[in-house]
Order: sequence, then structure tokens, then C-alpha cells
Amino acid sequence: MLDSQSAAFAERVWDYASRLGNNAPKIADDIMEAAFPLTCTQARQEGALRMLRTGIITEVKRILRNRDDGLGQSDFTEVCAAFAPLVKKLRSKSYFVESAEEYVGIPALIAEPELLDDARQFMRRKGIECLGEANRLDALFMAVTAGAADAVPMISHPTMPQSEGVH
Repeated sequence: MLDSQSAAFAERVWDYASRLGNNAPKIADDIMEAAFPLTCTQARQEGALRMLRTGIITEVKRILRNRDDGLGQSDFTEVCAAFAPLVKKLRSKSYFVESAEEYVGIPALIAEPELLDDARQFMRRKGIECLGEANRLDALFMAVTAGAADAVPMISHPTMPQSEGVH
């Protein structure tokens, strides 16, 4: 259960989202000074405004992803009974739609297949990017653990050419 301050912040996020779209950085930028004027002033003085902004963006994203729009997973049987088992396996209540630059709830994705297509393609691209980065980290790990004493000087050497073939 949300405490009253968290609920008030979530309500404010949805108010801003109704005007700006579900773009977390835009919402955070517009909401920060209004919601936290003293905190922003102090963070600015202490050189921590960027960290504060990052935290607010993270919380806004969480709120946008976890919107309870009145259609719980069991209600998907009203849309189509065949979708219920598929929706239950999903890990989020909404997904980022790149063309709309916002998170869109599953009921809206079901209602608009072109948005669902955009969301799944975006998720797949992000997954491929993550796998590529994991492969590069694997290569670095193998190099470091294969010859720990020899690998560290090679990795940190400024004139060593970058390997383009590691994926």
C-alpha cells in the first residue's frame, strides 16, 4: 500500500503524463522544482542535482510501468480468453513504445496491435544490445582471468588497439 506522500507523487506523475506523455525524463524535469523545491535547491548547492534527477526519473519510470489502470490480469479474459495465459507470463503492466515515446499499458497494446508490434520490437532490440554487451564483458572476463597478471596491463595500455571483432 502506498503512503499518502507516495500516492500524491504518483498522482502528480500521472497528471504530468496526461500533458507530456509517458516520457519519464520530461516528467521528472517538469515536476522536480514544483514537487521538491527545497530539495532541488539544496541538491544544486551540493552538486547533487544530477543524482536527484536520476532518482526521480527512476521513480517516475516505476510509476509509469506499474500503472493500475483498472484491468487486472484476470480481466484480460474479457478482451479475449486466449490472451490471459500469455499476459500472466509478462513481467510488466506496460511496455515502452518507441514511436509514442511512452510506456503503454497491456490493454492498450492489445487494443492497438501496431503499438504492441513497436513495443515488442523495441524490447527485442534492447535484448540484443544487452546480449552484445554481455558478450563483450564475457570476452573481458576471459582475458582477465586467463592471465590476470598479464591482462591488466594490456587492458589499461593507452596505445593498445581496440578489438572490433569481440561481440
